[in-house]
Amino acid sequence: MHPLRNKPTHYTTTGLLLGAVLLSGCSIISGSQSMHQSAKGSVYLEEVSEWSFEANHPTIIDQNTMLKIVKGVVTEEAVSASTRMPASGSKPMRVFSDGDAEFLAPLLAQGLSRAKPEQIVGFRVSSSAGSGAAPTAGTLYVQHGAAYFTLSSPKGMKAAGFMPRSAAHIESAPSFAANGAAGAMSMVIDYAALARASMPAAMPVAAAAPAPGAQSAFSAPVKVTARQDAPASTSAVAISEMAASADKPTSDLTTEDILNRNLEELRQAKEAAALKESELKILRKETEWMKKELRERTAERDAIRAKNVASKTAPKKKPAELQPTR
Repeated sequence: MHPLRNKPTHYTTTGLLLGAVLLSGCSIISGSQSMHQSAKGSVYLEEVSEWSFEANHPTIIDQNTMLKIVKGVVTEEAVSASTRMPASGSKPMRVFSDGDAEFLAPLLAQGLSRAKPEQIVGFRVSSSAGSGAAPTAGTLYVQHGAAYFTLSSPKGMKAAGFMPRSAAHIESAPSFAANGAAGAMSMVIDYAALARASMPAAMPVAAAAPAPGAQSAFSAPVKVTARQDAPASTSAVAISEMAASADKPTSDLTTEDILNRNLEELRQAKEAAALKESELKILRKETEWMKKELRERTAERDAIRAKNVASKTAPKKKPAELQPTR
């Protein structure tokens, strides 16, 4: 009797444990696939184990639109260099510098083109050379015609808005996109409308933790700060490298992405054309079969009608009569 009495308790305990695991781990990333890894940063694909999640992947977003997405994310956490306190009357500042945006945009576009419906694109970009700031991490995925861009750095900057405001709205980020960052917000971006908009206007780039000796501002909106123990030449070299990367024309990676996108579109068009041709062949065969069936039935009907008409019009023979003989 005791085993039978303990059996429901065992099932109940197991069910509670499974429920706790599902509730606490429904947003755990079950696996990742690296796409790019360098000193500048990394981009990878993460598989979301939450059963209800399904993204519209793979998705093609051109690099210029992706560049607008990365440059459009802003923060209002402007920090005073002397007091390390929020500056009064702070204005929105870009999260990513021109160099960071040029680095991320083609890789994120490539990630979306390769991602599966159960995957999201994760990224981690190091600060500009000599800044000493913490790396910025985040995730990106496309769902219901919108791009969900989330900053998931636990101790980094928090996204506060998007420029232009008409192309996006902000909402609380799901746990699988925030990667454990408390209070993370997602930029829900209408990338189709953003593609028709102009590039976001130049604005200062937020620095996570500027050194006391660093310059307060630059003529160009480049995220470059110098460490306290770094020589001044390091900052100058970093600025020149970032300016060169900003002025550099379309890179080989960009050209490769555009070529791959065109080839993919051509392949999809060929597949669609082949599918339509196959459907047309099937329809033609069915039409021919129906016509043949109709001809046969018409011939049978005409034969039956002709037989009935012939039987009606044929003269009836009178029966022979016996004549009496005299």
